[in-house]
Amino acid sequence: MKNNLFDDFDPISKSQWIEQATKDLKGKDFREALVSETLDGIKIWPFYTAEDAVISKDLKVYQNKFHPAPKIPGLSPRVWSNVLFVSETDTKEGNKQILEGLMNGCDALFLQVSANTDLDALLKNVEIAYIQLYIKPEEGVCPTDVMNNLLKWAKTKGFDKEQLNGGLLWDPLSGLLKVEGKLEEKINVAKSLIKGLSEFPDFSALTLDFSVYHEAGGTVLDELKYTFAGFIELLDKLTEMGMQSEAIFKNTMLRFSVGARYFEEISKVRTARIFYEALAQLYSVNFPTEDIKVFCQSSTWTKSRLDVYTNMLRNTTEGMAAILGGCNALWIRPHDEVTGITTAFSRRMSRNISNILKEESYLDKVVDPVAGSFFIESLTAHLLDKLKAELLIIEQQGGWYKMFSDKSMQETIKGRRNKRQVEVLNGEVVKIGANRYRQDKDVLRFTVNDEIQEADWQLFGARETELLEEKSRISS
Repeated sequence: MKNNLFDDFDPISKSQWIEQATKDLKGKDFREALVSETLDGIKIWPFYTAEDAVISKDLKVYQNKFHPAPKIPGLSPRVWSNVLFVSETDTKEGNKQILEGLMNGCDALFLQVSANTDLDALLKNVEIAYIQLYIKPEEGVCPTDVMNNLLKWAKTKGFDKEQLNGGLLWDPLSGLLKVEGKLEEKINVAKSLIKGLSEFPDFSALTLDFSVYHEAGGTVLDELKYTFAGFIELLDKLTEMGMQSEAIFKNTMLRFSVGARYFEEISKVRTARIFYEALAQLYSVNFPTEDIKVFCQSSTWTKSRLDVYTNMLRNTTEGMAAILGGCNALWIRPHDEVTGITTAFSRRMSRNISNILKEESYLDKVVDPVAGSFFIESLTAHLLDKLKAELLIIEQQGGWYKMFSDKSMQETIKGRRNKRQVEVLNGEVVKIGANRYRQDKDVLRFTVNDEIQEADWQLFGARETELLEEKSRISS
């Protein structure tokens, strides 16, 4: 521009904005009125300026690096997969669901399988080379057996090893929070998986499962610090056994449940990407940021059985946060999943959310839309600093396994969970359709059994509205 009108205006500092806001507040304290805090103690200002970007200047190198540039001409610059979940034990019915999903907008599969699942029947007429495949062992099933079954199937199909894209959704340590086991056994299984799947360069053998802490009621910082603390111990154990650090990092993917705290969730995923690469560099491993694989799913913790249609709004917000945070695969759960019964309509709606965010909201037209945002970059930088500080504290206290063994980690998460559920019950935290603007005619109808006994060493999934729903069920 020949005549830049902005040159006629002097730059305004943050202190000047605060001064003006204080004047408009007519004597009220600026910080008390307008500055809030996240659950992890990070201050949220009502506005951000270039001065706030100073703390995040070192993060610029991580912008616009969510995945390698698409190899196929004509594809949008931002790519993520729309995931379909199938846990059908009847392989014929499961195959029917898979083909229906793939023909109606999905391009990735999330299969929960046993050691002897007939993959040939389950994936009949599925072109594996054109989709992503994520496999999760059923509870109590040995991941090594699942891997062997997968390798046997892959060998019979005879496709190129680079055509298998996805990963095994199994975290060696987080499983100890659900099913009793020994650390040494988990480490040995992890080693076997990395070796066994090494011939498939685009199929991850391990997963860092941040979602376990989220679904149990933990904060964003809880998810990050406990998952990475566990991963650091896993790294040290595996390298002591002779494994190369590079093999571990390159065969591990990240998995998140993305919740309702929109901006925090965006920053959470971005922080994890940044820290994962920084951690790799500490172990003398260098690989492109774009090669880090991130699997995101909408949260169960945030969902309500009271007016389940409000869950569609939550799913949309969570999906958008996952995309802006940098997910490579997105699984949106059906909005009525928490009732124990999903319908064809709810499954179609869950598939469509990802497609709408891509085709109608155009989130695929720019690789990193929030890059350079003073707010997001500042929040990410503060979260990264807190993560580093917390990891030092965990190390001083003996590490992840020590905190798991003495149950201090579980007590922390359960304390946060209970506090949040009580706040929702008392109306201190607004949940639309549950404790605010609720339909009086709502009657709870569901088949899920919540009476699961959680031992003091375990961390099971929960939901914010559980106490409120129990109260509603009793009163009805």
